[in-house]
Amino acid sequence: MIRLTGFELGKIWGKKRFLLSCLILLALDFFLLWYTNLPGESRAGLSAYKAFQREISDMTETEKGIFITEMKETIDGIGFVQEVLMLRGMSDEMGDTLAAQALEGAPGVFEAYYEMYQSGAYLKLTDSLQKEQRLVEELYKEWEKCAGYGVYLQSVQEARNMLGGIGIFGGQNTDSDSFSAQNVEKSAEDYAALTDEGIRWMPGKALTGAMENAWTDIFLLLSVFLFVGSLVTEEKQKKLFYITRSTRYGIGKSIGAKLAALFIHCCAVAVVLYGTNLLFFRAAVGFGEPGAALQSVASWRESCLPVSIGEYIVLSIFTKGIVLFGFGAFLTALCIASDTVYLPYGAGLFCCGISYTLYQVIPAASKWNMAKYLNLMGILKTEHYYGAYLNFNLFGYPVSCMFMTWIVIVLAAAAGSIGSVYFYVKGKKLAIRDRGWQAISFFRPHSSLLAHECYKIMIVNKAALVLLIFGFLAGYQEWGISYYPSAQEIYYQDIMLQLEGELTEAKEALILSEQARYQEAFDRIGQIDRMVSEGSISERTGDEWKSEFYAVTAFYPSFTRVWEQYRHICENGGNFIYDTGYLYLFGMKGEGFLIVLLVLGCGVVLAFGNAAAMEDMAGTWNLLGSTGKGRRKVLLHKGIICAFSAALLSMFPFACRAARINHVFPLRGVFFRAADIPCCREHIPALPVWGLILLFVLIQSLVLAVMAMVVFGLSVWRREALGAYFLSALLLVVPLVMVLLGFSAAEKLSFYPLYSRALIF
Repeated sequence: MIRLTGFELGKIWGKKRFLLSCLILLALDFFLLWYTNLPGESRAGLSAYKAFQREISDMTETEKGIFITEMKETIDGIGFVQEVLMLRGMSDEMGDTLAAQALEGAPGVFEAYYEMYQSGAYLKLTDSLQKEQRLVEELYKEWEKCAGYGVYLQSVQEARNMLGGIGIFGGQNTDSDSFSAQNVEKSAEDYAALTDEGIRWMPGKALTGAMENAWTDIFLLLSVFLFVGSLVTEEKQKKLFYITRSTRYGIGKSIGAKLAALFIHCCAVAVVLYGTNLLFFRAAVGFGEPGAALQSVASWRESCLPVSIGEYIVLSIFTKGIVLFGFGAFLTALCIASDTVYLPYGAGLFCCGISYTLYQVIPAASKWNMAKYLNLMGILKTEHYYGAYLNFNLFGYPVSCMFMTWIVIVLAAAAGSIGSVYFYVKGKKLAIRDRGWQAISFFRPHSSLLAHECYKIMIVNKAALVLLIFGFLAGYQEWGISYYPSAQEIYYQDIMLQLEGELTEAKEALILSEQARYQEAFDRIGQIDRMVSEGSISERTGDEWKSEFYAVTAFYPSFTRVWEQYRHICENGGNFIYDTGYLYLFGMKGEGFLIVLLVLGCGVVLAFGNAAAMEDMAGTWNLLGSTGKGRRKVLLHKGIICAFSAALLSMFPFACRAARINHVFPLRGVFFRAADIPCCREHIPALPVWGLILLFVLIQSLVLAVMAMVVFGLSVWRREALGAYFLSALLLVVPLVMVLLGFSAAEKLSFYPLYSRALIF
């Protein structure tokens, strides 16, 4: 049977198509690991976590605590300075009053951190205050949880009242026979053997990012669909089961070998995909000692398992492999029992969909939480029962989530295996029955050449699915960016929204009063400097006196933008317009369009690399060339479809970008002239603002359409999909990746300059 199992594995793993599919899943997993961990407007990148991990790598636990506490105190002080400056920057008395109250509540903090705030020396790990604050707060909370682990264990034994929300307390009934009381007793027993001796705190980003990845679980399930399809469905389509059942090994060993091969594949693919995750985060972030106690990671502190981090990783991956085997055995039984291709996969997808719905909809604290965690999606998330603590209320008795999960896993694997053996031995449906199902589609493939080619490219070649996926990813990238205006930006936004429109006497008076306020502050600073130089007051006293006026002049750079618009309107006419949102919209501020273009470029390459080559692979060009339209017309229509689809694709992420920006930086004055926006005065000033936005979108669409035509041209030239994919990626994607990695010279070899500046700026 061992040799037969090896034969079953080799038969499937040896197929180039199957290996290519698995490599695509692995590549997508790696791509999404990178893509979903890109830095954002307020989200630190992986390099920041790596820098912090490098800082604490040789520290003791005491030194780690001192280090992260000092970072927290510093960033809190910097945040206080920013808050005070923001309050002082308000143009009413309320702001000054609130600022004074804040200073009274924290004496000396503003003076201690003001110079550091001005110099930017507080940025240790990132390049902005928002990112630094969010990262330091995250790391501090993790350290605080791990540093207090001993107190946590003591409270479980003594107070037994701090585990609400993770399944330890189910109610307020104090009866010794109630679920709540029994749950308290069980919790204390489960935690009794644990101590805080092996706790060595480390940031959890790498380990949780590697082991709690939903995309990886999805790819694991897809690999099972692929394997079972090759294991059963293809053999049934070729009617090979009639032959294998009559061989020397007969029925029993044949189905046994298939199930053994499925088990090996499930465990192997779990090791490969999650091993890739761990290697990626090990290189990008790094993590501490695998031999440290599991509770050294804050996210897994509630676990009652006395195991190390390394043991937890092995246990989790092994468990995922068994879960996959149970699901695969269930699919195998359905494939053997069914005489259609669609029923098993439909049932499998339905099972995944129901599991996902139950997991998302049912609250964790609900009395129905067994349905949330004891389904396919819940069981694949091993952090719920290995990395946390939860007891189910089973007829009034507390039962461990981990115990119940393993019962479900064993029952599912046994039921799937028994069902597969039963249906195979019974042998009633050993071949796929052909059915003449009419495709239900809004396409009428033969109504016109354009519709027919659109059907072939979008539906048959699955370009529509690829474009939807990558369009969603690009839109998600833009929608996921968080914009946090600084104190100076809030001041600028407040005053510009008041000035919006034509210049009036009231608006001019507001501007001149602000100018006078700043001039007075500068004059007072000059007077204090002269007093210091003359020796009338000490330098320390001078600094204290000047701090009040520095808080005013700190906003002067923002006011200069207001003053510049005022002077331009006085000389040339026009309207005041709040322009920060347009600076972000046109890529002059913020993250730009590089990642979006990279994602869209990948989508275009995968969608249209086979658009022309598909005819060569099927050998239909000779037939098409003899039709009334001919080869040239077919290629023309294919090119139009590729270009138009790519152009539409580029509009979705731009719409997400505009909506996200407008929420923070209002995009107003769209009917004003483009010349009213300072950055646009020299670029098509006669257009209205809405016309400039439309032109920007159209040119970006044109750039993506040209990229699609390049891919299509390579598909025509190479006449086979793999070569077209490779050359397209080399010409369109690789230069963008090089730019992202810091090779700015590669920008000249890409479409990024045209796409980002859109030929306007």
